[in-house]
Amino acid sequence: MSYTVLARKYRPQKFADVIGQDHVVRTLKNALEQQRIAHGYIFSGHRGIGKTTIARILAMALNCRSGERPTPEPCGVCDSCREIREGSVGAMDVIEIDAATNRGIEEVRSLIATATAEPARDRYRIFILDEAHQVTDAAFNALLKTLEEPPPWVVFMMATTQPEDIPQTIRSRCQHFSFHAVRFDEIVNHLRQISRIEGLTVDEEALALLAEAGDGSMRDALSIMDQAISCCGTTVTADIVRGLVGNISSEVLERVMQAVHENSSEEVLRIVDKLMVEGQSATHFARQTVRFLRNALIAKVAGEQSPILQVSADERKRVSAVAAQFGEEELTRFLQIMLRTHGDVCYKQEQRFHLELGLLKMVHAQRLLPLEQLLSSVSLTDAGATAPASGPTSRQSSPAAPQQRPGAGLPTAPPPSFTSRPSGVPPMGGGSPFGQPGSKPSPLEADKARKAREDDKTQQSSLPESEPRKIREPLDPDGVDSASLPQDFERKIRTEGMFGSEKEDPANQRSQGRPSPLGTPPLPQALGPRPTATMSSPFEIGSALAVASETAMACEATDSPASPCAELDLDAIRRSVLQAMETGGSQMLVHALEEGEWSGDGSAISVQVGMSEAMIGVSYTREQEKLACQAAGRVAGRAVKVRLITAAARLEPKPSGPARAASGQSLKSDNIKSRAADEPVVKRMMEKFGAEIRIVMDRSEK
Repeated sequence: MSYTVLARKYRPQKFADVIGQDHVVRTLKNALEQQRIAHGYIFSGHRGIGKTTIARILAMALNCRSGERPTPEPCGVCDSCREIREGSVGAMDVIEIDAATNRGIEEVRSLIATATAEPARDRYRIFILDEAHQVTDAAFNALLKTLEEPPPWVVFMMATTQPEDIPQTIRSRCQHFSFHAVRFDEIVNHLRQISRIEGLTVDEEALALLAEAGDGSMRDALSIMDQAISCCGTTVTADIVRGLVGNISSEVLERVMQAVHENSSEEVLRIVDKLMVEGQSATHFARQTVRFLRNALIAKVAGEQSPILQVSADERKRVSAVAAQFGEEELTRFLQIMLRTHGDVCYKQEQRFHLELGLLKMVHAQRLLPLEQLLSSVSLTDAGATAPASGPTSRQSSPAAPQQRPGAGLPTAPPPSFTSRPSGVPPMGGGSPFGQPGSKPSPLEADKARKAREDDKTQQSSLPESEPRKIREPLDPDGVDSASLPQDFERKIRTEGMFGSEKEDPANQRSQGRPSPLGTPPLPQALGPRPTATMSSPFEIGSALAVASETAMACEATDSPASPCAELDLDAIRRSVLQAMETGGSQMLVHALEEGEWSGDGSAISVQVGMSEAMIGVSYTREQEKLACQAAGRVAGRAVKVRLITAAARLEPKPSGPARAASGQSLKSDNIKSRAADEPVVKRMMEKFGAEIRIVMDRSEK
């Protein structure tokens, strides 16, 4: 008599013998007791977990001759049960089809023709389609009508490992049962029971290795056990099983993780080299490392005795020891690295190189800083840089008061080198360090700034005529009043730089003897440094400090353009405006202003540029105009209007005839635009949102 492998010899013959599929068994037995028998079933799930076995048991229960109707448990003795169990050709009413071979439309047509005939002996004619996902779409479409309304004696059973490949039209006509992978403990108990029946001596570690190699499949575990019996006889040891399946001892994996813990790259490479010399597979080693790290992570999160950890007792101790050496985040990072390494080893060339690279990544992964620590280091660095600028100076504080270092009491771990910011790079939230325009202020902030400027103008206008006007003259940090400074100094305005407190403003540059970008001479070192304030927007001018002489005050009060004070330094104003435009990111406008012709006196400057009216309106917006006027005002010492005119307007001859009429219409349109700009609602919109008038339509003549 020929030998029968363990997977077939111990194949379940009753619902009670099925392991790990209680939800399916309970549903089918209740359906048989209630005589609620469907005409189509789909059994899907992992390989080797009993899909075809349960289909055969259900067929035996439907056609069992022990009673007058289907029974929940087949007898296994009658001719129908025996023929189905043995797979005899004489079982004409139970037809088992290999769908991987018979997958075409012609085979399905033959099946439909067979289904129309009544069963020869049994109650039902049953069709079992194994690997049903292999059937073509055309064949499934041909089966739709028969599957939806079959004859009363026909039952279809389809077993598949890929239910998603079966069309939804087929699945909606059948009852779908999803099978689960068999649990680790259930496989171990079943193997122990079979070894007792067969008279084998199998240690617990070998049983655990067999169950782990099965990977949730009872058939795979029984096949490996059958192979181990053929190798070593009635005594099965863990070393034999480990050699058959190509696994590596958990002790080796523990040594690898110990080397990772000690940051020993040399030891890791030495272990890999020894395994490769012994002929071990890099793919198996990567897979085992992934499984070992997963178990260590489970032991770290859920504990050593957690039921989620489905390993042997010796394996539990090893993964628990590894879990005690690392944190949860580190184990998670290691598992992610090895998952990627396993994918590279399986599908790429030079498997050993990818394996060594993945293990070295695990060694170096411990040197990475957590994101929280990195962010806290950056925040402490920024706080230490801004605290001296915004807080009081040491000369203002009491000599007896102890000076506390910024960030005292907090962790003093030195920040990484890459968190230090160069002197020219702004802090986060400021303008762009690359010359691009910063973020524009919101309408609410712009409105607040406008109201503050109006309040300052109101307060200055309310001063008595006899009292000289001063522009925000606070006390010097050294305690010297700015009014007491020498009177022969030219009036100078110092404002904060565009990039906040970390970028030195022109005032600080002049105080250190460096040339100012505004073209003004540096202040004497005796005046000392000035405190600066952080601006809310790069387009918003901060507080100004003024040192004005009596002559400058008198010139400011004079409105006559013929006054000597009314003369403008066009070269200095031109440099200041170009710098402001370049800082604002208007490169096209900078080029046009450089090539333009500058003229003007008093409080207005005209720049004749080679641009059309439309291009001027697009490029020279209200924001750019504000920047230009502010830059010109800083140099001139008073409000200066900077406007752009097109060169074509002066070169064209005076229009005559129809052209003069068209010019009259243009003047009329300009007059209407000015009238529209005087409307209170339009003014409010222009001030609050920076709007501008583009198109004016005159409907008075229509």
